[in-house]
Amino acid sequence: SPDGRWLAYIGRDEQHPEVHLMPAEGGPSRRLTWLGPDAQVRGWTREGHILFVSTWGQPFFRNHHAFTLDPDGGLPVPLPLGPVNHLSFGPGPARVIGRNTAAPARWKRYRGGTAGHLWVDAQGSGEFHRLHGLPGNISSPMWIGDRIYHLSDAEGVGNLYSCAVDGSALRRHTDHADFYARHAASDGARIVYQCGAEL
Repeated sequence: SPDGRWLAYIGRDEQHPEVHLMPAEGGPSRRLTWLGPDAQVRGWTREGHILFVSTWGQPFFRNHHAFTLDPDGGLPVPLPLGPVNHLSFGPGPARVIGRNTAAPARWKRYRGGTAGHLWVDAQGSGEFHRLHGLPGNISSPMWIGDRIYHLSDAEGVGNLYSCAVDGSALRRHTDHADFYARHAASDGARIVYQCGAEL
């Protein structure tokens, strides 16, 4: 959580992937959802609500939509953004969403119609523009400062890249050659990701 007190995660203790919450310093967890289908925690909102995506209420497998959830409990609140696999908040009301943004290592060097791509609402107006110029299969967008960091296998192996908000000025930040960089996340200042068996 933004105040460092809570950890939100997906637990499968009762078979279904559901949102759970526990104190960051340790202690018992609480199950917060009873949805049934696939769900993945994607972080927290600035207001301190859990951000997650789920196929709950959708007719097709992998058709995720975004929701927020009060850590005190209650019903999930859907965000009216359409299909969303990842969501990151920029300055003010700006945001970037990832569609089809499963880990590129899941289908290495895939370039078909369901490759991951990013949509940006730079003004927070609700009007999104697709970043068409980004090569590769993209995942894990993170808006940090004036750049959007993301994972891509554009050069063959998944690495961490960043671009300007309009998709220009692409930069590569890591040089992994054997294992894909995966599951990147950020607190707004640092990025953590998995590569091989290391963080």
